[in-house]
Amino acid sequence: MKDNTKVSKALSDPIRYKILLMLANSEKGCCPLPGKNNSRPGLCNCEIMAELGLIQSKISYHIKELVEAGLVTEETHGKWRYYFINTDNLKQYIKDLSNNFDLNRE
Repeated sequence: MKDNTKVSKALSDPIRYKILLMLANSEKGCCPLPGKNNSRPGLCNCEIMAELGLIQSKISYHIKELVEAGLVTEETHGKWRYYFINTDNLKQYIKDLSNNFDLNRE
């Protein structure tokens, strides 16, 4: 598991939070991922750019922060780069927060 402080910092930015929500809610994208029947649980850079109205360099910066925090993974296929939410790390982060702040007590 990644450093929880780094994850918290990554999630504190509204743009990164929106990107993570987009990845969590993605069903199908504009760029087919080879061998996956045109459906995947992730997005390419162009889809994130279009949704948020930001240039590629801004999206890349925010994605880099999410990857370094362990919340997003990336795959390159040809000229396309695809981003996927790392649900295991996100679940662990939520579990750690719950335990650290004793949110499970009744």
